[in-house]
Amino acid sequence: MNKCSIIFLGILVTICYGREPIKPFHGAVPYMVYYTSRYRGICVGTLVHQTVVLTAAVCVCNPRSLIPDTQPINVVTGTSYRHPRRGVRVQITKILKPKMPTDLSRRAHELQISPALLLMKRKIPDVLTEVPLRALDIDWMSEESLNLQEECMMIGWHFFYKNDKIFPVSKFLLQRNIRVQFLNVVRMHAWCDVLSIKLEKSLANLGYEGELDKSNMICVRDPDQAAQPCHGSYGSPLVCRGRVVGVMVSPDGQWTNCTGQSNIIHRFNTSPISNFMKCVSGMFSSEMRSNGEEMKKALYDEMDEYDYLPALYGRVVAVDGESSSDEI
Repeated sequence: MNKCSIIFLGILVTICYGREPIKPFHGAVPYMVYYTSRYRGICVGTLVHQTVVLTAAVCVCNPRSLIPDTQPINVVTGTSYRHPRRGVRVQITKILKPKMPTDLSRRAHELQISPALLLMKRKIPDVLTEVPLRALDIDWMSEESLNLQEECMMIGWHFFYKNDKIFPVSKFLLQRNIRVQFLNVVRMHAWCDVLSIKLEKSLANLGYEGELDKSNMICVRDPDQAAQPCHGSYGSPLVCRGRVVGVMVSPDGQWTNCTGQSNIIHRFNTSPISNFMKCVSGMFSSEMRSNGEEMKKALYDEMDEYDYLPALYGRVVAVDGESSSDEI
């Protein structure tokens, strides 16, 4: 979906912007939160209830240890601008995730494909936030049958752009304002084979020897090859037809594919995820559901320059060598 503006300079000139990630209109994504992960840097969450956050299990669990992580987690709510003095920080009192096997290799695999729910300590009154919190509808039974080339959107704080490079030093730029990008559902075999192979390799490095189940995966791609969600977007929702249909939950494979313009998104219709989602579905209480076109129209604000942080954000999974947008 493009945005066009008319500028009057003696004549009417139409300028159409492409599908680069946009800064959404203020308050257009009141269901998004973020938090600092000890394992993945900045992670993203989606409100599926005013006190329940949907995110990626790998952001809150250590795949290499059976000992529960008891260090506190605070999510930042009520703002789409990342700054220490913006938003309301809320303590997480409980983490819910699918029951994990005791075998570390199988545990690592299931964490890579699983969502998690974070229970917030309290409900935040609208008067305390610059963006009042609203929960988004979730397709936890995977009822939506998505068509090829269907346009969906992903939301996060970082995108890799065409011609960017990934270097051996694990550093990348995050943006302060949240961004929304429109992506198309495409064939897994055509556009995500390389990424699925990288995901299999990353799981093998964690000791998992089984096959990768692709039945619950969606391959999405920016057809203009302008950018794609990557670091700082783990836990990001894929929103189609006004509902959350999947989550970016497998970062070990995505890291070396940030310049490939394709992403693997996991849905909720595979065991043990489907059993877990059914168990916790009573917690979901959506306040926002509209058709996709209405949601898109509500996103657009004036176009602006990208607001990169002056400092680099590091301590993410290391890579060997470099990859570029010409890799795929």
